[in-house]
Amino acid sequence: EKGAVVYGLCKFHASGREDMDVRMLLPPPSVAEASVKSGAVITGRPFVCEIFDAHKMPTVRDLQDVANAINCQFEESNENGSSCGEKKEVQLDKNGWPMTLVQPERYHGNNPRGVGVGMSFPLSLVSSKAFSGLQSETEEKVKLYGCVCHTSVPISSDEELLQKLGCTAWNKEGEEVAAVNDGDATPNSRMYPLKIQQSTPLRVLHRRSSDVRTRYILSLSACRIDDHWFRLRMSTSAGTYVKEFVHGDCGRTQPNIGSMLGGRTDITELDCEGIAF
Repeated sequence: EKGAVVYGLCKFHASGREDMDVRMLLPPPSVAEASVKSGAVITGRPFVCEIFDAHKMPTVRDLQDVANAINCQFEESNENGSSCGEKKEVQLDKNGWPMTLVQPERYHGNNPRGVGVGMSFPLSLVSSKAFSGLQSETEEKVKLYGCVCHTSVPISSDEELLQKLGCTAWNKEGEEVAAVNDGDATPNSRMYPLKIQQSTPLRVLHRRSSDVRTRYILSLSACRIDDHWFRLRMSTSAGTYVKEFVHGDCGRTQPNIGSMLGGRTDITELDCEGIAF
């Protein structure tokens, strides 16, 4: 629209990054409850938008309007808002692959592209020093992920899956936190934090130096979908390549989910469910 330009240049600075096919979601209730018990604060991914040659200083109302526009939080955007909650949590896509359905309240707004601004930490004006520590702070945070996986090895029950992975049951994260604090952790949960060794993944080796890095899977929970499909929820140290932890990257990540299950394993869907600090 003519006359709508209000700045000369815009730069976006984010605290870390995810692959393009990874959604950024709010944590599920079980994880949110566990975080309250442990005193952790879970947020989305912090960012700073740097504006050059601004024609005017935005007001608090202007910033709120920007957030609402990004989140698509308008009256007309709610026409189909309630239908998702009536569907099953997992359904098959057109290729017959399991696909998770995220409830509307776990999105940062209603943007169909899955992006949004969290209202718990609204947009606000900051000094130029705000973006200088974004990347360094990323290395100190814990990342929370949820994913859908496939394995070539038949899994007959949830109990078999949990035993092989040495993890806790799905949606029992809050109980696990309480058990650890009380000294009553199950034998399975004592595998975690799990120390892993990750060589630079093959998919990024062309732009990153070859090295072996130590990372930690801090917690892991799982549930079986059928004989070959299952879901994982995990918390990891910063810098962990989650996709490679699942499929092993031709043995470049050890141990990995595939090696624990004893067969080929791959990941078809990955969500970042929060950043804890």
